[in-house]
Amino acid sequence: METDREWELKALCRTHDPETWFSRRTCAEAKRLCKEECPVLEECLEAILAREALTPDTMRSGIVAGLTGAQRAKLASAQRAEPKTAKPTKKAPGPGRPIAPCGTRSAYQRHLRNREPVDEKCREANAVSAVAYRATGSSQVAAAR
Repeated sequence: METDREWELKALCRTHDPETWFSRRTCAEAKRLCKEECPVLEECLEAILAREALTPDTMRSGIVAGLTGAQRAKLASAQRAEPKTAKPTKKAPGPGRPIAPCGTRSAYQRHLRNREPVDEKCREANAVSAVAYRATGSSQVAAAR
């Protein structure tokens, strides 16, 4: 039975010059070796993400599991992010500001904020609002005279 870290004995990087994994000059070769020839790529990626869990993104260096430090940081960040639950689009009845109806700039912004698909009426209302803002320099509705 293999121990938790016995896979490391099979890693391709153990038989190569360590400079290969930390030099800008050999970065492409290191990535290729990892992705195409290393028999323990998946175990390596899982282990490095666990080891670097508390490492600041800017302190991750070298090519490990075929990824640069920045790529590993981005992958770790994506794994940490919990899936966003859909926010309700309408509030429960009660005091407060009413929900803006579709076809208004406010509704357009609400769709974006809630990561909802934006309908054509809201998209058009936002465009009209942008034209008015460029023309007047204000997002305020002109007062009736």
